[in-house]
Amino acid sequence: MEEMMTHSLEQIAQLEHSKEFARLHQKFHQFNPLKVLRVDQFEIRHSNILAWLLDPNETHQLGSFFLKKLLTRLVMRAENEGKGDGIDFLSFLYSSFHDAEVSREVKTHTNRMIDLLVHVPSQKLVLVIENKFHAGESDGQLVDYLAYAKAEFQEPGYTVLPIFLTLANEEPSDDSYLLLGYEDVLEIIEQQLEFSKETTADAIYDFLSFYIEVLKEQLVHDAESVELALTVYEENKNAIDFLFLSQNDNFKKQAVYKGIYKQLAKLDDSEKTALRKIYSAKKKTIDFVFNIGGNVIREAFLDFVKEADMPEEAYSANIRFPNFVLPDWFDFQETLGKPESAYWLGEAFIIWFERQVGERLKITVEVGPIPYAERYRLLTELENRDVSFQKSGKEEGKKYTKIYTAWTDVGDWASKQEVLKSMFVLYDAPELNDLFRKIAESVEAMADEEEAVLLEKEVVSYKRERATFSPQAFRQFCEAQGVDEDERKYHFRSPSFILPSFSRLKERFGETRIKWWWQNGPFLIWFEQLRDGRLKLVLELGPLYGDKRVALIDELEAYGLEFKPASKQKTAKYTRLFTNTKVIDDWQDDSRVADMMTRLYEDPKLQEVLRIIEMISLEKSGIQEESKWR
Repeated sequence: MEEMMTHSLEQIAQLEHSKEFARLHQKFHQFNPLKVLRVDQFEIRHSNILAWLLDPNETHQLGSFFLKKLLTRLVMRAENEGKGDGIDFLSFLYSSFHDAEVSREVKTHTNRMIDLLVHVPSQKLVLVIENKFHAGESDGQLVDYLAYAKAEFQEPGYTVLPIFLTLANEEPSDDSYLLLGYEDVLEIIEQQLEFSKETTADAIYDFLSFYIEVLKEQLVHDAESVELALTVYEENKNAIDFLFLSQNDNFKKQAVYKGIYKQLAKLDDSEKTALRKIYSAKKKTIDFVFNIGGNVIREAFLDFVKEADMPEEAYSANIRFPNFVLPDWFDFQETLGKPESAYWLGEAFIIWFERQVGERLKITVEVGPIPYAERYRLLTELENRDVSFQKSGKEEGKKYTKIYTAWTDVGDWASKQEVLKSMFVLYDAPELNDLFRKIAESVEAMADEEEAVLLEKEVVSYKRERATFSPQAFRQFCEAQGVDEDERKYHFRSPSFILPSFSRLKERFGETRIKWWWQNGPFLIWFEQLRDGRLKLVLELGPLYGDKRVALIDELEAYGLEFKPASKQKTAKYTRLFTNTKVIDDWQDDSRVADMMTRLYEDPKLQEVLRIIEMISLEKSGIQEESKWR
């Protein structure tokens, strides 16, 4: 035991000398008077600030700016569509709220307390706001609050708007409540300070700036903080776990931590006191590192994308909303265009997972802010294929339209394997795969109107686990292209092949740093039968050793090929140089499949990339350039 404790203390001492830990600690301990008052930790204090902002006659001198912007946000949120039908929001926005009355902790007939109640007598408007910063719902409370407000304001012409304000966009148990998030509050305040800095009193500006920082710490983990936390946890996992668990007992049932708790139970009082002092001095930083580094949904997602064989550019392991696109969706950009504003991974679609209240995992598919003409056509094509979404999604000015959501229960959120299993339950759902097929059909119809009828009638839908690529079609293709048997490998899902130029570059740049397919060389070309029934060809640069990979990319760039910055990192593994797809109307017709393989391979863009690879492979080999890449 003494040896184990000494080992743990050595690791804690090492943590104290971590530059990354020190930088992170400094970021979290910049002066903020609201943190001194512990506003960030108590829901009631957030309600007090909101009450102050909502009252047009308060000392902030902003008038009804916040109240009207809040109403605007209610209308803008897609989740609220249909809930405010019949309410003339526009008239409210251009009316005076000079007589608005804001009340806190309003007692209902059942002795429950409404967090915030806003009454505007001149407009006969009442807002019932339930504020959930961290706490969860109580049974029946939302129904009770709304019933109370309607009973109190029975006069004809009154509008009662029930609002559910949350930190993590949880959905209310009562569907009549309009959803509002603290990110809406954050953006409203930021907008006010950005556009009215010159006219806002210094004291008010400073106060709101401090409150913005409080909200950002809860809502937005900046990239630098997350990277620092991940680095600290990776290098000091034992010390972080030991310190955090020494003061937090709510993880005792998790098998992965039982050994640490047993060790902690054997400490004497002086050792426990020492740990408590160390933890108390760095509590916020240690908590952040533990929660980021040990984030189960992120860790499960990293396993998910690995098992799903997704390239690095197709996903982002965000700690709250891990997200991805199907790699073949990169091909859609030519037809759909790029998003007109910053949007997730920069594609027309996005898919993300998120943890929901009630221990559920949710998956969402959304269409982003691509140019309106393409957006309208896309949504129309999807609508024609019975994909449902909010009616307002097709209106000009709308940027985000959810086209699919589904949930599943997670048996144990402490188990990475349970979360991973739930991710695949959602990902492999027949309904989602049917949506993928409809998306492919819709984009294909936009690209070529003449094929729309063919697509609707003849695209073959198939389940992922049953997909089988014809060996005869692959053999026909290889024989026609002169690909020798030792240069190709048949696999029932992804048959692949190499060219002599790939082998020459393998001699120069070496093998991959991890096992990659069957050849472990720098490049590989493969075919794949997609979920939506299309044939895809991929040319990919593999996981060479860092310096070698960067050197090869430098040579490719010298010939005009472009690479994203992430692909040039020494830690990068996979980079797709070309990908394209063709619709196959009959996968049982080997000749037809082989013909489509040839069409993809002879694509001029691919041939230009292969020509560049050929030239680079010949530069230092002493071989004269050949007329064909072979």
